[in-house]
Amino acid sequence: METFSLPTLTVSLVAWFTGIALSLRQRDQSRSRTVAAGSALLAAISSLATAVQIHSAGAARLSDPWLGFLAADLKISIVLTLLSFITSGLVILAPRRDSSGGSLAGLLLIGASAEIAYCAVNLPLSAVGWGLSVLPLCLGVFGGNSNLRPVSRFLWLSTALAVAAMLRIQADSSGLLFALLLVAIALRKGLVPMHPWLMSAFERGPLLATGLVFNTHFGASLLTRPEVLPLFTRYPIALDVVSYTALLTALITSLRCFIEKSPRRLVALICISQASFILAGLVTSNDAGITGAWVHWLVVVTASSGLVAILRILEVRVMDVASPEGELGLAVRAPRLATSFLICSLALIGLPGTLGYCAEDLLFHGALSIHPFLGVVLPLATAFNAINLFRLYSLLFLGVLPKRVIDVPDALRRERWPLTACILILVVLGIAPRGIIANMSSPSIGSTPPHSVHAAHDQPGH
Repeated sequence: METFSLPTLTVSLVAWFTGIALSLRQRDQSRSRTVAAGSALLAAISSLATAVQIHSAGAARLSDPWLGFLAADLKISIVLTLLSFITSGLVILAPRRDSSGGSLAGLLLIGASAEIAYCAVNLPLSAVGWGLSVLPLCLGVFGGNSNLRPVSRFLWLSTALAVAAMLRIQADSSGLLFALLLVAIALRKGLVPMHPWLMSAFERGPLLATGLVFNTHFGASLLTRPEVLPLFTRYPIALDVVSYTALLTALITSLRCFIEKSPRRLVALICISQASFILAGLVTSNDAGITGAWVHWLVVVTASSGLVAILRILEVRVMDVASPEGELGLAVRAPRLATSFLICSLALIGLPGTLGYCAEDLLFHGALSIHPFLGVVLPLATAFNAINLFRLYSLLFLGVLPKRVIDVPDALRRERWPLTACILILVVLGIAPRGIIANMSSPSIGSTPPHSVHAAHDQPGH
């Protein structure tokens, strides 16, 4: 294994925890926001430098020279770069009531936990990342989460199962430990029938923090680790279980949206449905499906974060957004927010010209080559999600503005930059996707790709 010429992962991790400490010490809200956003941005730049070094070295996986327990491959470093940029954007977009030092420090801790979980060289250290990620929500650093006790139980349960399995799975690769790990992944991802807790988290909890925890996608990242992938060779039926469960989740949650009227619950179900495609793609038997899953990972993180942030901004400015009785017509007063919401929605469901189209095209061809059922469910669930996103857009932005809603500020100056960045990522990479697709399809040293597991399973004697 080669070594980075620069300790970029060290710089990134130091930036996260320095930002946490400084955010907690700052009493002025604007300074706290500046410090937190700057720390997350520095972490993003460091992760981007990691990706550049890996690409320049022509290696699939490199370790940090200062913190030897951290290593990254090109795909993980790209995902981590995007997640760090998104964290910085959420800090900037957070309304004043969500911008206390503790709340911003909680967002940074979730970002730091993602780096630890993604880049840990062994499973026990990755388990530490899982544990850190649930602390902000479960300990109430965002305030007002007395209704999150059931959610906290599910978070602790998924973490306990994952940590117990990851601590022992290298020493004892029994089927029971592997099953515990898959249950932990299903809990964390909100797969059917375990999705209600995630809906409750979106509905009752701090929306920005819940969206960020959701977008860490620890379950998907765990399936890509070299310690876990060989277990699919020993238990090949697990590939079909994960694949069908993910696709059924995508279909069932998209159908469940039709009876929902709460914007938060609608966003939760749509996000769960679209994110399920990531798991389904990662366990396909071909490069198209796996690459599509990685690219769709980027789309879900970017587009769903934009939707969550805009919904939270509107909730603070218009009381009726929390439980609308009819169409609110907010596009008249907030056209920038309406346009950003629409573009994020269209990218999430794969509009041509956006990165979502490339991701879903790869996923569709990858799934269709394995089982026709998978190739049918994916576009069907996407169509249902498109209908429900249009329902949500109509509910918030179309119609006649109620008389009681007098003044609705459009996107503020500090809000325009993060939203514009999200749109540019989704559109520019969608127009010129060749580079990102080539990078997200690069192999990883020391790992067994899921399609190799399928291939071995299909050989005579297996």
